[in-house]
Amino acid sequence: MYRTMKRSHLSIHMNFNKVAKHIIYWLVFVSFFTLVWGTYDNDYYRNFMIQLLSLPARLILVYLTLCFLFPNYLLKKDYAKFIGFFILLLVFVSFFVQRIIYFYIIQPNYLQNFKSSNFFAITELMNTVLDVNMAIIIPLVYTFFKHWQRESEKTMRIEKEAQEQMDDEQFIYLKVEKSLQKVYIKDIIYIESLKNYIKVKTTDREIIVYKSISAIEGLLPKETFLRVHRSYIVGLNFINSFSPSKLDLKGITIPIGRKYKEEVKNVLGYF
Repeated sequence: MYRTMKRSHLSIHMNFNKVAKHIIYWLVFVSFFTLVWGTYDNDYYRNFMIQLLSLPARLILVYLTLCFLFPNYLLKKDYAKFIGFFILLLVFVSFFVQRIIYFYIIQPNYLQNFKSSNFFAITELMNTVLDVNMAIIIPLVYTFFKHWQRESEKTMRIEKEAQEQMDDEQFIYLKVEKSLQKVYIKDIIYIESLKNYIKVKTTDREIIVYKSISAIEGLLPKETFLRVHRSYIVGLNFINSFSPSKLDLKGITIPIGRKYKEEVKNVLGYF
């Protein structure tokens, strides 16, 4: 019950933030062009009303593009249909919404000095198209960028999970007497040289293998294993603590050889 309420509250909060962003965008848009044109002719109220009355056409263009054309055509890489339907939508909104509002409401009430008796004047129609189209540029670029960002994060997450799965599944076969034993690399705590043999200490067992420490070092990933002594290779993920002379791996003390101190220092970062 609590989790359901929490998810519901989170969903409401996210939707509120989304709506708030849209409201802020339109407030900034109207305010910006009111300020620009108001500064030009020193009539801020008239320009505010013109921008306000121009909102219906812009809202239709923006939200039909973002909510229908963008996901159904642009994201599916059907560019020809996206462009075609966008042009049709732009023409429809410009001619049958914005032009009607402009010709019958804005012009008689707020642009009395501007005389245009021809509803279908080409220059006026083109200006209307450009005026309406301005509103879609920023939302379309922003929506495309957010989609690209989400897809990039999703791809990186999938690649990381795949790499982690591969790391978990990496293993080597070690010959013990007359049999080959599978040892998962992620389980190796340390390897100790015993002259012609090596002791491989894992999270669940110890095995003695007839192999040199240098030979097995070449089988291990350098990102997760480090040679710290002529007789020891350690798994970096199992280091609990360290000092300039020794390491502690799950309660086991491993010495650091003088020859390897500088490399250990560079990898582990102690001073």
